[in-house]
Amino acid sequence: MSKIGTAVLSIMAAIAIAGSAVPARASLNDAPIDSLMGVLDNVMERRQYYLQIKEERLARLRDAVDTTHTADQRFAALGRLYDEYLSYAADSAIAIAAEREAVGLSNNSHEQYINGRLNTANVLSMTGSYTEVLDIMRDITLLDLPDYLYPYYFHIKRTTYGNMADYAVRESDRRHYRYLTACYRDSLLTVNDRTTSTWSLIKGDMYNATGQSEQAIATLNAYISNHPMSEHEEAIFAYTLAEAYRLTGDEANYKRYLLISAIDDLRSGVREYVSPRQLAVLLYNEGDLERAYQLLRLCLDDATSSGSRLRIFEINEAFPLINEMYISTIRDQQRRQRSMLWLIALLVVFLAAALFWVYKQMRHARRISAQVADANTNLRRLNEQLHEANADIAEHSRIRTEYIGRYMEQCLHNIDALAAYRKQLRKLLAAGNIDRVARTLESDAVLDDAFDNFYNDFDSTFLKLFPTFVQDFNNLLNPDERIYPKHEGTLNTELRIYALIRLGITDSAKIAKFLRYSVTTIYNYRTKVRNRAAGDRALLEEEVAKIGR
Repeated sequence: MSKIGTAVLSIMAAIAIAGSAVPARASLNDAPIDSLMGVLDNVMERRQYYLQIKEERLARLRDAVDTTHTADQRFAALGRLYDEYLSYAADSAIAIAAEREAVGLSNNSHEQYINGRLNTANVLSMTGSYTEVLDIMRDITLLDLPDYLYPYYFHIKRTTYGNMADYAVRESDRRHYRYLTACYRDSLLTVNDRTTSTWSLIKGDMYNATGQSEQAIATLNAYISNHPMSEHEEAIFAYTLAEAYRLTGDEANYKRYLLISAIDDLRSGVREYVSPRQLAVLLYNEGDLERAYQLLRLCLDDATSSGSRLRIFEINEAFPLINEMYISTIRDQQRRQRSMLWLIALLVVFLAAALFWVYKQMRHARRISAQVADANTNLRRLNEQLHEANADIAEHSRIRTEYIGRYMEQCLHNIDALAAYRKQLRKLLAAGNIDRVARTLESDAVLDDAFDNFYNDFDSTFLKLFPTFVQDFNNLLNPDERIYPKHEGTLNTELRIYALIRLGITDSAKIAKFLRYSVTTIYNYRTKVRNRAAGDRALLEEEVAKIGR
């Protein structure tokens, strides 16, 4: 379901944000499966080359954004950059979507603002943040949208409910979400031109979902045979065909088109995909353990780099299967070793002359057991590292999500405050109170109030993320030199300095700019607090960085 959502998105992006197309290339459809396996190996080896091409393309698009001259040009350039980041780095795509919203607001364009909000909802849907997606979509109605954004709106709804159906725990919820998915799929078929690749993909998806996979194969092949395909489009069509063949029981074509889709996904430089992971599981089931393991490791690296929690969750589901198969292989080897040792023991009774040979075999068996123990130790270490990596990803994602939301709220608050300040000055000027205008402009009260609000918002956001920070921080200090804020729910200067250090901001110059102090003052504060440490002063800030983990 999520792969088809990516399919529709790739095409709708051209409508919503004017994304550029990728030139068509020769198809892999007629290649034998053995040849496709060789192509897959080559593509995995050259993965960094394809990612480098992607980075160069992103750099050109970023330069294009920086060279725009009008708000409309910047909005369109950001759209192309968003489209390129969408399946590559979720955090960057979210930031670009937020900037598109800001451009729409500054340009007084409700249409551009809504387009940016849809961009934000779309990338959040891909990362599995369904509650946030539905909150955004509830604020947008079809009356807010121009006709050309209807497909984008229905696509986000369809994809979100489809993913929710896949991961719902209760059967009643699954039925409800599948019903909503089907409704929005029908809406997409209504608003899209029947001659487009989008319509063909949605139609094929509908046939697969309703048990009409033969019609799905016919529909998709009819479009492929009559239209040139970009690499990314071919990956999406190939995956949809693979699903159709799987549902019909055609295992050979299922594997063929899954291979084609995985190859095209890796070549196109995306990091958010489904085919390579499913192909890895298929290869494991067929006994191709080495190739499947390499492919799944690549999937994990890409999912981690892209920030897609949904893909990381899916990959983590596959790892127990791999681990079980690995352990099963080791157990088979151990059983064969035990059988050999019994045979040797029986031969010793009758063949005294073979004693030396049996001794050598036993030494060999001990070496194998030691290697197995080392392998198990390494496997446990890898699992621990994976767990730590997942924990770090979850924490970073939680902090980024919270601060992005607070950043947007602060921006809107500042805009409102600026408007009110401007209105006040205009009233004074209209009344001829020039002296009062001058006094108002010379006063720092507005600026001080803004900073007070900013620090209060920072304090509340930080303490929401780390509610026990003050107590945990004081546990690191001498009992008679602990630091407490004057009011509950706030931080004082020392606590704010170390709150920034907990967030990873350790440079005194950056901290000084944030808190409106000199670098020397910040340095003195840090030195003063380190001298209060209950343990090693040199390790205090390292211990602070671990608070809340």
